[in-house]
Amino acid sequence: MTSAELHGVFPAPEDSSTFEPQQSRATDPDPLRDSASSRPPMPSGPTAAAWRSVRWAVSRVWWWVLLPLVRSVVASAVWAGLGQRSAAVLSRGVIQVGAGCSLSLGMVLLCGPAVVAIVVGAVVTGGAALLVWRRVMPVVVPAAGLVLGAGLLLFPGTLVTVTGLVLTACGGAVLAIPIGRAAYAHTERSRVRTGYGVDGWAGWWDLHRHLSLHAVRLVAAVTRPSVTAEVSCDGSGGGLVPGLVERLPARRCGTWLGRSVVGPVIGTDCYASHRDVVGLVAPPQTGKTALMGHHILDHDGPLLATSTKPDLYTYCGGKRAQQGPVWLFNPEQLGDLRSSVWWSPVSGCADAQVAAVRAGLLVGGVSTSEDGGDRWDQWSVSVLTALLMAADLSGADMATVARWVFSPTSDARSGGAGEALQILGRNPGRRVPEGTLDALRQVLATDARKTRDSIFMTLSEAVKFMTDPQVAALVTGDAGGQELDVEQLVAGRGSLFVVGSDREHASIAPLLAAMTGHLFETAKRVASSRPKGRLDPPLGLFLDEAALITPVPLDRWVADAGGRGIHIEWAVQSPSQLAQRWGVKGGERIWNATNARFIFGGLSLREDLEKASVLCGDRHEPLYTGGGEERYEKVRVCPVDRVRTIPQWHALLIHRATPATVVRVSPVWERSDLCPPPAIITWTPGVTRGGVPAAAQAVGPVAA
Repeated sequence: MTSAELHGVFPAPEDSSTFEPQQSRATDPDPLRDSASSRPPMPSGPTAAAWRSVRWAVSRVWWWVLLPLVRSVVASAVWAGLGQRSAAVLSRGVIQVGAGCSLSLGMVLLCGPAVVAIVVGAVVTGGAALLVWRRVMPVVVPAAGLVLGAGLLLFPGTLVTVTGLVLTACGGAVLAIPIGRAAYAHTERSRVRTGYGVDGWAGWWDLHRHLSLHAVRLVAAVTRPSVTAEVSCDGSGGGLVPGLVERLPARRCGTWLGRSVVGPVIGTDCYASHRDVVGLVAPPQTGKTALMGHHILDHDGPLLATSTKPDLYTYCGGKRAQQGPVWLFNPEQLGDLRSSVWWSPVSGCADAQVAAVRAGLLVGGVSTSEDGGDRWDQWSVSVLTALLMAADLSGADMATVARWVFSPTSDARSGGAGEALQILGRNPGRRVPEGTLDALRQVLATDARKTRDSIFMTLSEAVKFMTDPQVAALVTGDAGGQELDVEQLVAGRGSLFVVGSDREHASIAPLLAAMTGHLFETAKRVASSRPKGRLDPPLGLFLDEAALITPVPLDRWVADAGGRGIHIEWAVQSPSQLAQRWGVKGGERIWNATNARFIFGGLSLREDLEKASVLCGDRHEPLYTGGGEERYEKVRVCPVDRVRTIPQWHALLIHRATPATVVRVSPVWERSDLCPPPAIITWTPGVTRGGVPAAAQAVGPVAA
């Protein structure tokens, strides 16, 4: 029986362990790996085989039958119902009067004899001491009085005191119940639980099967070759050892999503596997970036994080530096932070396939046509492909490509696009496809001036970021610093933080889209050569405000990224923003392919609220009639008004086919393991390409 079949038949329990920090393999080796390698060899023979079978059966019965049964009973809604009914009974007036009497009697029993005993003991002790001091009586009699007085003073009615303590505690506890209920009714947790109801939400079994830590551990044990070798019986992945699977650290298996606060059982931690696509939908200032910060800190592997503000780098850079190198690409120097790396869009474009993908990403960054159907965009991609190939073949940079785009003339002597046509015409090494050369020649030689102007107008928008000197210095290498090595990033555990704003003019979205696309394509190529065709550890792509600054072809990426060991997490302000950027069909593909959807409160568009409400499903509510007939009406589990009014630091979680739930998240800045990001190297513009400036100095780390 395979691990997947075992998961379906005997699901194991959720583990409440928290994320563990990444440790250095050299100084602190993995205990699971050590335990797996240090296991003694199993004896052979019929007796040994029978013993192994018994151990196998007992282990699986314990981990995947008995323990889940016990936890299901403990987490059952029956106990919550009994607790609520008990609290309601104990809140009645008669019981409250009895509790008051018990409290009063307990205080009398506790305080009365104690005071009497203390007074008598003090008098007897003092009198005995006086008699001894005056030598009025023999020493034996005062000594006995001294012992009696000390006993009364130190042990004032032990039985009575204990009885008084018990009665006082019971009466106080019963009287505290209505006070606690009144105080709890005004808390945010109570308003969420009572306002959203219980029926129709995910129960313990739903969360355990799909969103528990056990579920993501089983997925990691099957999909990650390194983990499979650690938790298998023989190290080859033939059979899983439940005890080892359940001890896997959370960060090696998945991503923490939050803690459930509605439904039959609350307080269950929810997780998503690394193969799941996570989507965050929230208006500004509602907590999506704070939640993404948790996922960045706990990601086990290399990552790329994009944002419109340097917050993610400020909060996560220091912690991520403990497990690998950290790079910052900030072309606009937002937050007074300078970039530590530079990257050229021309690099690698001598390959026709690379140039075509790079051109598509640059043009797609400014295109708003649905599914790329605009014929001008298609022609623009073909022309830009030729220009990028010509630049890389001739050793030029992006500044030369921008000059060709802004001078769409066929005259090579004037430095226009005709110069690129001349370079491609020589076809060095026969690396230029005939179609690429013909497309550029046809556009430059056409008599339809309007057509040519439309094509080059689109191209000018795609490369307009070159008009900013700061941005141009980072894509040509003139600013100095280290050139981004994507191969090193994918192969290691480094972190690349990309920061850019959505400017109306000279937007850098095309540049950031091209950089992100280059990383994705490199990761796919590397994954194809790895065991099971997956990256291990997985690559994380965290795209905050994806529709604004990273308009990558997300509708195609989410389809197979999880199967390649690439974890994608995107964040937008509303579901309608997906349609605005990727078209109606593209937005639907992204929405449908996203496994875990977070919907924060504050949405205002009716279609957005209705889409979230429909996904929560319906429930049947009893309708009481006067004739005694039982009837039911279908109502929404989470109506539109409830979706809009989700409280701060709460989100509606919809995961695959699991019933919806509401989870509570915490802001990333409340974590105790944060530390300042590493120092950033600043430089003086104008140094030679690829060189380290003489005036380099370290900028102090930014406080988190």
